[in-house]
Amino acid sequence: MEIRSLALTDFRCHASVRMSFDVTPGSGIAIVGDNATGKTSLLEAIYLLSRGLSFRGSSPTDVIRHDCDHALVVGEFDRLGEVTRVAVQRERKQLQARLGPRRDASVLDLARALPVQVLDPRAHRLIDEGPVHRRRLLDWGVFHVEQSFIQDWRQFQRLLRQRNAACRQRDVTQLRVWNPAYVEYSRRIDAARQRHLEQITGLWAEHVNALIGADHSAKIHYRAGWPKGVALEEVLASVEQRELDAGHSVVGPHRADIRFQLDGRQVRHQASRGQQKALVLALLLAQVEVVSTQLGDPPILLVDDFGAEWGASMRARAVQQLNDSPVQWISTWLDQPESTLAVGQMFHVEHLGGAAP
Repeated sequence: MEIRSLALTDFRCHASVRMSFDVTPGSGIAIVGDNATGKTSLLEAIYLLSRGLSFRGSSPTDVIRHDCDHALVVGEFDRLGEVTRVAVQRERKQLQARLGPRRDASVLDLARALPVQVLDPRAHRLIDEGPVHRRRLLDWGVFHVEQSFIQDWRQFQRLLRQRNAACRQRDVTQLRVWNPAYVEYSRRIDAARQRHLEQITGLWAEHVNALIGADHSAKIHYRAGWPKGVALEEVLASVEQRELDAGHSVVGPHRADIRFQLDGRQVRHQASRGQQKALVLALLLAQVEVVSTQLGDPPILLVDDFGAEWGASMRARAVQQLNDSPVQWISTWLDQPESTLAVGQMFHVEHLGGAAP
């Protein structure tokens, strides 16, 4: 998949912006500008078309320009040779989305049709913060390669809420009623995650060595959310009183985690911020390769503040890895990329116009 054009109206600091993208195999797209000029907002707009929300973790309405009623983003995407127009309008109280001829597209429709991933300056959270970030990234890949995953995940979430309600009410009978279905959907989610990890682990290790520039032993360790080698039914029986006391389910796929090792040591204990960023990029590249193979159409990869934490040699290796991948990649830069980097099309934010003072 490739984005061909992007139009913003009253989005963040941009009153009106129109961009057309050249698609040159083996090169990316760079958006260059000083801090606070709105370059990240352009990536955010593309992400909004795919997810219906921002990757910056702010309030949904923060994307609406000051004193405006709504923000509008329109993009044209080439999907397997067919151009699809996508429009998302963020209003104060609701989100409206149009996908091709559909005027009532859901966020799920957007996510399935437009696979987009992002590497932003907070990428280190994936390594050194809580497991929610790692589960979210893992499940993005599973969602795109396992058709039944979203239905299984939704059913599990419903069961989790019901079990949690029974725990809060200290209703042992009701808690046990939900256990068989809870176990079944937990196993489905766990199996889908493990299949995806098996597909990406070797690719991740290859990208790690290409980026870091040495022969490292890179491994991913997966934790299902309950003790390894013990049936979930047995675990639920053993933690029943603990769950009643806690008022919520303490084991299950919602407690799953993945950990990264480099040369036998936890990455979070030895890698610099620049290395952590490279390891996350390696993981994203592995995921998009697997998703590309499954869908027959590569995702789009957004890289915000490309040069942050990286020296010249790391930037060069990262650009090479991105250019060798099947994705269209779009990045932001504080300074113009070196002429030796095959970045391709370049935009300067101050030349786009339409930014509010």
